[in-house]
This record gives sequence, C-alpha cells and structure tokens, in this order.
Amino acid sequence: MGDTPASDVESNNSIPSVENQSDPSRRPFGGLEFQVSEVVGRLEAVVNAQDGSEEEKKPEPRKMSGSIFEPEESSMDEILKMLEDLVIKTDPNSESIEPPLLPTDAITRAAILSHSISALFARLERNHAVRLGAHIATETTRWMSHMFRLVDYNAFYHQDQMEGLVRVTRMLLHHRYPRYLEDGALAFTARLPSIYSCVASPLVVVQHLCRQLSLPLACVRPVPVHPSGQGMDVEALERLCEEDVAGNRTPLLVLGEVGAPPLGFGTPVAALGAICKGYNIHLHLRGHALTLPAATGREETYSVADSLTLTPGLWFGVPGLPVVTFYKIPEPITANEHSKSVSTAGGREGALAALAGLSGGSRLAALPLWAAARVGGARRLARRLHSAFRSARAARAVIAGAGLRLLSERPGGDEPPNVDIVEAISQASACVAFQFAPPGVEKPPPYYDKLNSWLGQVLQREADMINIEVCETESYGVVLRYCPLEGTLLEDERVETWSSILEAQLHVLHATVDLREPFKQRVEQHNCLVLVHVPGWAGLGGVRYVPPGWENAPEEELNSLNRKLVDTLRVTDGAFSCGDGEDGMACVRFGMVTADTDVDELLDLVVSAGKDVEDNSKALTDMTEVLKKGIEEAQADLEREAWQEGLLRRVPVVGRVVSWWAPPPPPTGRRLLLTHGTLQATDDIYRYVQKKERGDEEPARAHSPARQHDPPEKE
Repeated sequence: MGDTPASDVESNNSIPSVENQSDPSRRPFGGLEFQVSEVVGRLEAVVNAQDGSEEEKKPEPRKMSGSIFEPEESSMDEILKMLEDLVIKTDPNSESIEPPLLPTDAITRAAILSHSISALFARLERNHAVRLGAHIATETTRWMSHMFRLVDYNAFYHQDQMEGLVRVTRMLLHHRYPRYLEDGALAFTARLPSIYSCVASPLVVVQHLCRQLSLPLACVRPVPVHPSGQGMDVEALERLCEEDVAGNRTPLLVLGEVGAPPLGFGTPVAALGAICKGYNIHLHLRGHALTLPAATGREETYSVADSLTLTPGLWFGVPGLPVVTFYKIPEPITANEHSKSVSTAGGREGALAALAGLSGGSRLAALPLWAAARVGGARRLARRLHSAFRSARAARAVIAGAGLRLLSERPGGDEPPNVDIVEAISQASACVAFQFAPPGVEKPPPYYDKLNSWLGQVLQREADMINIEVCETESYGVVLRYCPLEGTLLEDERVETWSSILEAQLHVLHATVDLREPFKQRVEQHNCLVLVHVPGWAGLGGVRYVPPGWENAPEEELNSLNRKLVDTLRVTDGAFSCGDGEDGMACVRFGMVTADTDVDELLDLVVSAGKDVEDNSKALTDMTEVLKKGIEEAQADLEREAWQEGLLRRVPVVGRVVSWWAPPPPPTGRRLLLTHGTLQATDDIYRYVQKKERGDEEPARAHSPARQHDPPEKE
C-alpha cells in the first residue's frame, strides 16, 4: 500500500509494459475493485433508470416476506437481483423522482471499496493486521492534524458519532477516579463528577453519555446561555465550578460547541480554555466551525481543547467515512486546592488504562478516510470546505437583501489576517439561520411559526438547488437553516435563481400578513360568516358559513353545509380548502394571497356560494320531510284499512263465512303528490291499467277468427 498519487488511482489507463497492471485479475485488489464497482453501478442503474414504458414505471405493490428467513444457496447474480428488488420495495417514496441512492463519484467509490478491503484484511494474521492498521491510522492522523491545524493530539476513529466522547469521558473517569475500574459507580459516592453543558445544546448528548457510563443525571450541570443569547455564559460556568469545588464535587468535563446547529452559535474558546485549565477540567469541542482552519488555509495551529470531534464524512459529503476524535492523554494529577481528595497514586495507570480503551476497536477504522483522501487529494477536500463557507456567505447576502431576520453569525472563511485562529473559530458560523419575523420583537408571535413553516416547505419544494431545514427553537420559534457542510452547496451560478424564488415567496408572505387584519374586519361585516381560528394554518384565515336561523342547528348539518360550500368554491378557486377549527367543526380556509387580492370579492364569493348551497340543501331537506311525512301517512292509512277490513275475518268460524261470502278485495295503494304533499289512492291507476289491458286484448280477440278462412296449406 504505497503512496500512490491520486492521478494514478483515478486513471484507468493500463501500462502495457507492466503485466500486473494490465491484468486487473492479477492485482491483489483489482478483481475486488471491479466487483464492487459493478455492484454499485448496477444498484445505481436500477434506482436511476428513467427509460422504459409507462407500464414498466408503475410501482408494484410492496410485498415484504413475513416468513422465517431460511436462505438457500444462491448465486451472486440472484443476490444482487434480490437487493435491487429490496431497494425499490423498501423506498417510502417509490413514486418520487429522486432516487434513494445518491450519485457516487470517485471519492465515494473509494470509501465504499475500502470497507470491502477492510473486511478482507480481517483474514490477515493479527500482528500483521495491527501493524497495517497502525500505519494507515498514523498517516491519516498526520494528514488530518495538518489539515485542521491541530498539534499534540492522538486520534480515535469510530462510526458512531458519540462513541469517541464516551471513551474520552471513560478515560477521564479512570484518570480522576483510580478505583473506578474496581468499584464502578460506587467510586463516585464520596465525590460526584460534574459535566458542564450549555442549556442550548442538545440534551441527548449528555443523556447518552450518562447512560453509557452509568452516571447519574445529577452529574450534569447545565450552564446558562450568554445574555446576548449566543453561546455558553463563561462567567456562569466559572461560578458553577467554584460551587462544585466547594461542594466536594469533581469538575470533570466541559462540552463546548463552536458553530453547532441549529443556529451556529459559538463559544469564546480562549476564555473557556483558561477556565478549564485553572480548574483542571477537560475541555471537549465539537461543531462545524472546527473546519475553519482547513477552509482558510492558514498555517497557524492551536491546541486549546483537550479533545475534539470531527465529522469528515459529513463535511466532505462522502458517506461511509469514520468520525475522528482527537484527544490528549491527561497529565498526572498533582494535589492542589481543587483536587484535595483525589489520589495521585494511580493517575498514570488510569491514563494508560483509558488509552487502551481508546486504541481498541476496529484495527482498520481509518481505512475509508485514508482511501478517500488518497483519491480526492488534500487540496480538493480543502477546496470543498472553502466552497462551503463561500456558499454560506452568498446565501446570507441574499437573505439579508430580502429583509429576513438573520439569527446566526456571519460565516467565516474570510477573516482578516490579524484575527487569531482561536478567536476566528469562536466567532465563525458555518450555517445561515433566518426567519420571517416582524421587526422589533425578540420572539415572533405563534402565527409567524406557521408562516416560516410554510416558507420552508415551499423552498424545499421549489428550490432544489439549496437544502433548507426547518428547525424549532425555544428562543426564536420556527427557524429556517441552510448548512452547506451538511448537504449540497449552493452554486454561484444558481444564486440568482434562488434569490428570485425567495423574493416571490416573500411577496406572498407580506401580502398575507398585510391583508390578515382587513380580512378579519370584513368578516365581521357579514352576519352569516363567523371567524374561525384554524390551528397550524398559515393562510389568510378561516370562516364558517352560518346562515340566519342555523345558529342552533346540529353540528352535523353545519359541517355538511360548509363541506359542500368548500366543494363548490374549489370549482372556482383552488385556494379554498376545508379545515377544522379549534372547536373541531368544519370551516372554509383561505390560503396564501398576493397583494392584488380583493378580500371583499372573496368574501362575497363565499356568501353567494353559501346561499346557493343553502337553498339546495333547504330544498333537499324540505323534499325529505315531505317524503318522510307522506310515507308515514300512507303506512298509517294502509294499517287502518287492513284492520277495519279484516276485523270480522279474524273471528274464528265467522271469518271463514265472511271470506266465502265476500272475498277480500285486492289491496289498495297510495301515491304521494310531491307538488302538493298529499296522498291519493291508486285505484284510478289500477282501473286505467286494467282498461288498457282490455283494450289491447279485444282487437287481438277480434282478429283471431279470421284465421279460419285462410286457405289451407298445400301439401
């Protein structure tokens, strides 16, 4: 595994003079590379296939096998065919245009191939595999340290994003509590450790940390947010540390974030490092702003933090790359005023025990990152980070020009030379967080959360050149966020297109907000319309049509009336929709509008259509009542006549005589005249039918004798 240039790796040209290079099957990994490339290409061809008849494009019903998995011997082609079917059947958006697999470039293919090679290396002898893994990890660590300007760090490669932090914390517990290996959680009885985390940071991080290490949640010490609303309050952290030292606790770990989601706020790293150094606390940093030294290309290095978490797979846009945790081995503990009850005898032994835990795991975990760096090259990957910051600055300029409220700091990458690299990391933001909000408010009203959600959904649907994420924050409500380090970059040539799309949607938002109050005032002027609050609706508002006399009508009838009204309105304008108010009853919802919308015209349309639906509904109701009443009267008359006619016939013996003397007449019926709403007997209809039948039979009977005079047929 020599230091082959990236150009040689990417090249497909064979050298005729070298037999091993001309025949891929004779190279150790040539056949494996060919097979993996074929598998990836075949899966991509299946999910990205656009040719074929319309009948072939129709999605098949998903039938997942529920039987016991008892595999039989199959060929690789059959297995690939099964995988292709599973890729399609398990896709929740099978009818969408976007394929479930992302397109792969040379770097991504190298990362995929490296996982196969790593599995192949498991067949090596253990000592050989350890030496090979150490060589690859050393080269990768040296390159990563130089790229991100880190000095005096060891590296741990892992797949789970928080595994490195868990192992670093376990290392600290071994170091600060020499009896931790033997006593476990009982070692904390006399002196509880403290883990400091900002209240704005995700709670799941400290919860996962305590769960994995069997630490009580009482170890977590939440640090308030700075009064400016951005980042951790360093002064409050120092006060908490003083309280813990006085309360016989061990300040253990500070979780700092720089450019972390969702708003990209930073932390004064230099001040944070000074506090941690003074109280002998381990400082762990994570966040997108750690990519800034690689994006700027400055040669200045730093080592303020005791450990850092880097996510190159997310930053480079290459799936399958490991997460890297850089860490320092803690120094032996010396007794001082902050650690009077901590034994110093096992300090070095604890650090070595923790180091053994960090160096464990997969022996070739760094191989995918090593291969991707070789294929892409360090400069190409650094340019990707630089382009991400430039893309964030371009998006921020568009958003600022549109008049939206910016909540994140200005993206870094172009700091002046006199700014220290640590200060630049503290202030930089790798994302753009913004929202549509009224001026002069700290947190917008709840209605603006609906507007921002609508704006985010429209931008996700209409502007595919940029990835917009809809986030909900406690301090600012619903916020929109663009982070190029977590997805595709906004290309320079498509900035204008995105700007025009954003501007068009903002016109709709401003028009809807401006017409919302006039809409409420106009609704009050119509006695047949009731203003309805529709939860979660960002449109102009909702009304319920309640005509005079219907105030005490059953809910079912009002719901039916308004649903029919919506069906009638949608024939004219699709902006109307049916919704449910806070009381759970149906109403007419008005969608987003433009500046030239006439509210009076819309409400007049609703009232006019409501009257038509009401008249039709009233006529139908009256007809129903007439039918119901006529059926009841007819049934009562028939029952009365049947009882009167059959009174004597029900008496024993007498009934037989009566039936013999006067056979029962044919049953009589009733007919309902809808125009008058009255009942009439059907005797005249029976007589008319009988007369018509007799009239039809008499001519036939008159012609039948004439057939006797017909000449006989000749034999």
